[in-house]
Amino acid sequence: MQDPVAQDELRRTDTAARTAVGRDVPPQEQEAGVRVGWRRRVQQAVAWGRDYAWIAAAQVAATLRQPPADDLATGTRTPVLLLPGIYETWPVMDGVVRYLHDEGHPVHAVPALGYNGRTLEESAQRVVDRLAELELDEVVLVAHSKGGLIGKLVLGTPGVGDRVAGMVAVNTPFSGSVYARWFPVRAVRALSPQDPHVLALARQVAANGRIWSVFARFDPHVPGGSELPGAVNVRVPVDGHFRALGDARVHAAVLDGVGRLAAAWHERRAVPASAAAVDAVRAAQGVPGAGDVAGSGMVATAVEVVEAAAAAPTAPGDRVTDPGTDPGTDPGTVPDAERPADVDVDGPRDRGV
Repeated sequence: MQDPVAQDELRRTDTAARTAVGRDVPPQEQEAGVRVGWRRRVQQAVAWGRDYAWIAAAQVAATLRQPPADDLATGTRTPVLLLPGIYETWPVMDGVVRYLHDEGHPVHAVPALGYNGRTLEESAQRVVDRLAELELDEVVLVAHSKGGLIGKLVLGTPGVGDRVAGMVAVNTPFSGSVYARWFPVRAVRALSPQDPHVLALARQVAANGRIWSVFARFDPHVPGGSELPGAVNVRVPVDGHFRALGDARVHAAVLDGVGRLAAAWHERRAVPASAAAVDAVRAAQGVPGAGDVAGSGMVATAVEVVEAAAAAPTAPGDRVTDPGTDPGTDPGTVPDAERPADVDVDGPRDRGV
């Protein structure tokens, strides 16, 4: 069951966190160039040390007693797919995993990720393959750190949007981490803000609306923060990049995000397919205000429908040439009986588009 104390504290900070990220944080930690007081510097140094101690213990525990992933794949609520951070295996996220599973969510891992040291593209493909293998529907990705970058890439993969409801990412460097550029390991340097793959991913904003970014007020590994434009950003009053995974307030925020993404997904799926197709076509053609009905998961469908629509008449009265007549004969019109079934869904079509 949900921790009442964690839920109460989350409610007190949740509204402020979403409307103005950082209100619950001392001003000196919000503004670049403003010196942080020495007391807070000491607190940050202590938090940094505790962060390393936490991840070291978690890695040892994950190695010595890795639970079978199938034991957690039970439940009746929205399924979850785990995406750990770099050099992490999924049991490092054990606190989040147990919390979600206790709340009724089936939890699945991606064994092919291993210690997650591959490129973003390679890792994303392994996640896509795993989704196809599991045949999950309306799954929510739950990621930590680099896993959030992989998840965002998956959300933008054509043909996958109809299977993934969204992602909750914890302490993800969506804009990279300045510390990564000096790290001696290439896999970590690939998370630098100057890395072309990180820059390209940052420019892909279509999926941001399906992401919940949950992050600590002080993250020693992502000093620039994890706020993502267009996403739901939830800053939790905890310190640490790794240690946040064991905090009950983070667990509650993740659970909230999974539930809300699933609810939004159900609302989109309740829209008739014909209405969604019409809206997708209009969005692809740049009609102002279009796209809300179809949802971001309809992007690939929109392109396909537009291409199909370009090859056939779409409304009664359109003049067409009968392939069986001579070019010089008078073409006929499309009878009402042959109109596409969705032609009047969402109102008459705007012939000026």
